[in-house]
Amino acid sequence: MLVKLINFLNGKPKFNIDSIHLYTAAQARALKKRYIKNNNIWPIYLHVPLKNSGITYKLNKSLLVRNYSNLPLTTKLKESITSPGISSNTKEMQNFYTWFSGFTDAEGSFYIAISKTCSFRFQINLHKDDLNVLYYIQRSLGFGEVRLYDNYASFTITRLKDIAQLVDIFKKYPLQGSKWLNYQDFASAFDIYIGSKDKANTSLFYKKKRDEILRLKNNMNRLRLDYALPEDKFISITPYWLLGFIEGEGCFSINKHNNYRLDFSLCQSSTNFELMKSIKLYLENLPGVLGQENNYKNALGISEVRSNNPNHQSTTRIETTRIPFITDILIPFLDSLTWQSKKKLDFQDWKIILKLKEEGHHLSEQGRELIDLILSQTNNNRLSTSSNDVVVDREQLLVKVNELLNGPSNFEIRNDRKFVISLNKYYHSSRLNVRVILVDEKGNTLHCFDSLADCAKFLKVDASTISKRKSKGIPFIFENKTVYIKNDKIGE
Repeated sequence: MLVKLINFLNGKPKFNIDSIHLYTAAQARALKKRYIKNNNIWPIYLHVPLKNSGITYKLNKSLLVRNYSNLPLTTKLKESITSPGISSNTKEMQNFYTWFSGFTDAEGSFYIAISKTCSFRFQINLHKDDLNVLYYIQRSLGFGEVRLYDNYASFTITRLKDIAQLVDIFKKYPLQGSKWLNYQDFASAFDIYIGSKDKANTSLFYKKKRDEILRLKNNMNRLRLDYALPEDKFISITPYWLLGFIEGEGCFSINKHNNYRLDFSLCQSSTNFELMKSIKLYLENLPGVLGQENNYKNALGISEVRSNNPNHQSTTRIETTRIPFITDILIPFLDSLTWQSKKKLDFQDWKIILKLKEEGHHLSEQGRELIDLILSQTNNNRLSTSSNDVVVDREQLLVKVNELLNGPSNFEIRNDRKFVISLNKYYHSSRLNVRVILVDEKGNTLHCFDSLADCAKFLKVDASTISKRKSKGIPFIFENKTVYIKNDKIGE
């Protein structure tokens, strides 16, 4: 093997410590088959002992030397060997367990298989581009297996002692949605099975308990008919649980055909309606910037979408497009947390487009071209399996963004109005952003706003309240004065 390695060093590509990655022996065999099938050059691999390395891998795991363009990035050797691991007593580990609970509510699955014996399996399947997330979970837990397939990667726990640890983790850091019901049946069946293995006549005891385990199995996943949570099950939303859930199910989208409108949404089966209501209330009651109370009641809408397919369940969706809520509450909250998946890139690009819009660049040809270029690389367009033909260097893209943001704004204030330089006219982005003014009882203008949302933010009330009081002529008390909201017709 040493001779082969020396020959490789003298050839191309040259050996580089940054291109060494950890794989299990099973993963190495699977990768080798794939390389042979695709007529690719099989990377050199070394079997090396990792004893006393401070990581969770056992001895004689395979190290593959390969080029970044061939496979998704995984755990680097130099990082793994130097990493001391995470203590279960640290805040970081507690955050992980909470995040893991939320991520499992979004992406995890519990399975039971019954034959002459009984097996238990916990699994998370993701697109292969999120392989690093699965290695993060494996490394943090200290057990489980990660496997890479053609277009997806899988994290699996099957060993009984590892299942026992998993059950204990979710007892301390419980799931919050209807998946908690599957966990409960899974954990109950596991306790029964483990109890049968402690008996003197194991096979006879297992036969007696087999029907009980089978009953639990047949009430899980798609076979479940009753999704009602028990009355004593309290839904508790916490920051890192919600981040894990958002990394699994959240969507940061831009409506290109509606003035590049920003939209944040979460979608779940209608069996999780109570959970979605709890998430909505949690987000709407988060403290604002600098800790002040917010007034964003009903900032997120909640709706149920029924499927035309009778075999499919209806879905519950919560979403918001309200810029004041997004800028004052949602973005600061998500920025305060440590992300793990590639969805962080979607969130970052979402924020970039918001900044470009705030400076009016979405109304210029240069700005629109840049935003469209960003959108060509977001969400599913970002995946390595995407059919998207547009390939953009992200570093160069960010350079262009910074150049535009550091330059002059496309907005300027003229006559106390927002003026679009590139269009040479006053700003009116949509019907919802019709300019409004705050007037006193004599009709004197006190303040001007470019939208109902801006007015609502100023008065610290919900935009729907502004709309209602404006249409019905209901006054506000502002600075001990009676004031009214009126449409501003000047400049139209």
